[in-house]
Amino acid sequence: MLKTRTIMIQMEWTEDKQFFLWATTAEDTPIPPAVWVKQLFLGHEESFYGSQLRDVYYNGKDGVLLSAWQWVTLFKSEQFNRFIRWEWDELGDFSLAAAPTVYDAVTDGSFLPEFKEEGLSFQVPEAVWEEFSSDFWDDSVVHMSNRELVASLFQTCAEQAFAEAGAVRTQVSRLAGGKLTPEELNRYFDAARWREWLGSEKSAAPFATGLRLTEPAEDNGEWTLETVLINQKNSEKVYPLNGKVLKSWMPFLAEAEAEQARWLRLFPWLEQEGSLRSKLPEEQAFIFLTEASEKLIQLGIPILLPSWWESIRNASLSLSAKVSSAGATRRPSFVGLQAILDFNWRLSMNGADLSEEEFAELAASNRRLVKVNGEWIQLDPEMVRKIQGLMKKAKKEGLRLQDLLEQELAPEEEPVDDWTDPRLFAHIQIELNRSFKKMIAQLKDVSSLPLVPAPANLHAELRPYQQFGMSWLLFLRSCGFGAVLADDMGLGKTIQLISYLQHVKKREQPKAAALIICPTSVLGNWQKELERFSPDLRVELHYGSSRKQGDDFQKSAREADVILTTYGLSHLDFETISSIEWSTVALDEAQNIKNAQTKQSRAIRKLKGGHHIALTGTPMENRLAELWAIFDFTNHGYLNSLQHFQKHYIVPIEKDGMKEKIEKLQAKIRPFLLRRTKKDPEVELNLPDKLEQKEYCPLTTEQAVLYEQLVNETMEEIGKLAAFERRGLILQMLNKIKQLCNHPALYLKEQEPAHIIERSEKMNKLMELVGNIIDREEACLIFTQYIGMGEMIRQEIEKRFAATVPFLNGSTSKEQRDRLVTQFQDGHFPVFLLSLKAGGTGLNLTAANHVIHFDRWWNPAVENQATDRAYRIGQNRFVHVHKMITTGTLEEKIDLMLEKKQALNDEIISSDQWITEMNDHELKELLQLGKA
Repeated sequence: MLKTRTIMIQMEWTEDKQFFLWATTAEDTPIPPAVWVKQLFLGHEESFYGSQLRDVYYNGKDGVLLSAWQWVTLFKSEQFNRFIRWEWDELGDFSLAAAPTVYDAVTDGSFLPEFKEEGLSFQVPEAVWEEFSSDFWDDSVVHMSNRELVASLFQTCAEQAFAEAGAVRTQVSRLAGGKLTPEELNRYFDAARWREWLGSEKSAAPFATGLRLTEPAEDNGEWTLETVLINQKNSEKVYPLNGKVLKSWMPFLAEAEAEQARWLRLFPWLEQEGSLRSKLPEEQAFIFLTEASEKLIQLGIPILLPSWWESIRNASLSLSAKVSSAGATRRPSFVGLQAILDFNWRLSMNGADLSEEEFAELAASNRRLVKVNGEWIQLDPEMVRKIQGLMKKAKKEGLRLQDLLEQELAPEEEPVDDWTDPRLFAHIQIELNRSFKKMIAQLKDVSSLPLVPAPANLHAELRPYQQFGMSWLLFLRSCGFGAVLADDMGLGKTIQLISYLQHVKKREQPKAAALIICPTSVLGNWQKELERFSPDLRVELHYGSSRKQGDDFQKSAREADVILTTYGLSHLDFETISSIEWSTVALDEAQNIKNAQTKQSRAIRKLKGGHHIALTGTPMENRLAELWAIFDFTNHGYLNSLQHFQKHYIVPIEKDGMKEKIEKLQAKIRPFLLRRTKKDPEVELNLPDKLEQKEYCPLTTEQAVLYEQLVNETMEEIGKLAAFERRGLILQMLNKIKQLCNHPALYLKEQEPAHIIERSEKMNKLMELVGNIIDREEACLIFTQYIGMGEMIRQEIEKRFAATVPFLNGSTSKEQRDRLVTQFQDGHFPVFLLSLKAGGTGLNLTAANHVIHFDRWWNPAVENQATDRAYRIGQNRFVHVHKMITTGTLEEKIDLMLEKKQALNDEIISSDQWITEMNDHELKELLQLGKA
């Protein structure tokens, strides 16, 4: 309960421009805000009678904070509780005197603000200063003069007052954030116009004052500009200010003349001898249409423009190249990406066509508004010059089929303003004739391709999807486009290429052979497959120490149908092989050229052939750069340079994960890359089921101790190295961890290891698996990355099960490979041990129904390739895949990541450097030995 009838209100001006109020008794005893606030703010609507004010503790006192607007509305009316005697300090007395005057000045709009970049600046009207004597303003109540305090309060109150008025706030914000600069706004507004703008004063004039621009009758004439009076009741009635107006409007003409004077202050270039310029040349008319009119409209001024202006203001000159129909009644063979097309230019603007000669004349005139065929057209001289340069360049370099594909195959995009686009014709709409329309339609939708029958002398029956693959290769050959046949391993890419080669031989009778380049491990397989399916094709092997060179090689290339060679020899014998322009150059396991900077990859991409074909089950194992290398072989230049591809695709996709870039790249490569998987409905392989099972094995005590020691020593060393050395050490450590997870003897490089089974649970589990497989009279493939590990496995299986275990690795000769594959397929031995590098691709080993990955590869695609040695066409048994993983180690943690990595790879995005790019904390978390 309030016991005192006298309350002393103390006030303080804070640093953040607010008033802090607190209360005491006459004896200077503090009074809590809850006692006095509602009494002081009894009639203050702005704070909802004090209920919206929050208690604050400031400088050791309890009170409330008031904004400038709350201050001025509180003190301007003095609606306090009259049953209490209120006493004020010096700042309070100042507030009672000054607040009513400040409030009136803010609310009557009699002042003119100054526009600045940061917003409106409000100057205190002279009437406020004149209200009191000069002594009043010179006194100081808060360590500044009363004049400075009022100036600050007035600015703040005015800003807050405008913020309270929604309509005014919208108008002011439209001005401040629009096309007009602060300088232009200050030139235009005077006090009268500002009050009208705010709505505090309303004009009694029966008309609105506006501007009208009229086009000339002739193309090169002057434009007419005039001030007009628009009837407020009927806007269709318009009268020129300098013409005959209604007699009742005469008293208000001074307002129209004042408004016209404001326009001339805003745009001095519209003034002529003190009046509005009545005639504008074309250049000034264009400035008025595009700049001045929009600024005037923003100020609420009616502007009457030619009716056609809105329809052409956003239109732009378009340039198209119409492909000539002459000589193109049918698609010519070997068109090719670099083929030059015949075309005619076509320029149009808003439906009006321009001839090349008319366009040249317009460009020379450097005009912005011209009349063509009775229609007004807007021209941008800079754009005209760029189009001229583009046309000259096109005439010099020609319009290529690749330029057409850039436009037709990529998703919709608008490169309107980016004239730096490296594609020559990115801004030209290419109009196709009927022949090219059909070709593009077939590229976009390959399902519309007509099927070519299998060759009559093919000793095999093609499955429907294989017949389609052959037809697709022949279609791309007819267009001169290279092809990437990227079917899953085991779907018969070999038979599709062989049937294609038979058709080419029959149709074209080529003068040179086809060149097939493959890994050494599958050279024998290609010989056998060609002999088996197409014995009439003459095949020459370019391999071994007695291989032909010089004239002898030239003769073979002319007389044979197919020359077989290896990747290694394509580089070593490049001078010999590159001397021929081959009918076809085909790469098997084309991922061998994925590293674009190697000598082998560069050499192969330089080979010349009538058609380039890449066969691969993994067109991109890890990085988009690998895809570029393969496409640079099949369709050189189609994906531009590696540097350009890096900037526009690799970085946005691999680093930023941009979905639109993925979609664009997919659309770009889709016509030239055919990929079918075993899961696709159209394949219908009817393969038996495949079960992938993870075999978890704990570390032995010896392995665990060595593992922790290796990780700790490496992490300690990593902190001392530069980035490049750090990556090298991490990769070295990863390799050692793999070896250690396999067997400590492999890691320690023991020459004659003892206790092989006891020291590795992986070995123990492997012996158990192999024993069960042999007992069931089944067969298995065992893959490992390490020769030393393979020798340990071979010796232990042979000792335990008295079985012969061949080991196919990089040192196995071609003859031995062919013999071992045949013997395994014929059932001569049940266990076939293979190194992942040498035996992971190109082999048909369907005699096995078990595949064991003794150690894991960081790349899922490579593992899947190896599995597909057994799980492919010809397999008629359930295939069981065993992936051996040591628990608690990097192998187990990375196994989860491999699943995600495979998903990314399927979406054409992946990277094999992800482990080396981890920071030290992430790396330690990944490597730390977990619970088994």
